[in-house]
Amino acid sequence: MVKIGDIVTRKIYGEDMQFCVLGFYTNQRTGEKVAILALLDPNLIVEASVQELNPVSARKLFALTQNFVH
Repeated sequence: MVKIGDIVTRKIYGEDMQFCVLGFYTNQRTGEKVAILALLDPNLIVEASVQELNPVSARKLFALTQNFVH
């Protein structure tokens, strides 16, 4: 069972692209469980001091993905 925070690939992309599972929702039309994914791009990996970081609530994170969820 895939959980929030897991790193996954998509069958259509093979092993070339990795994603982090951000959350789930149920498609209201089909009843299918759908995962919200963030692409992990090695070109976008950065380092930062822990003191420099601010947590993001799950509610705000889902609000950021609102345009992608249908």
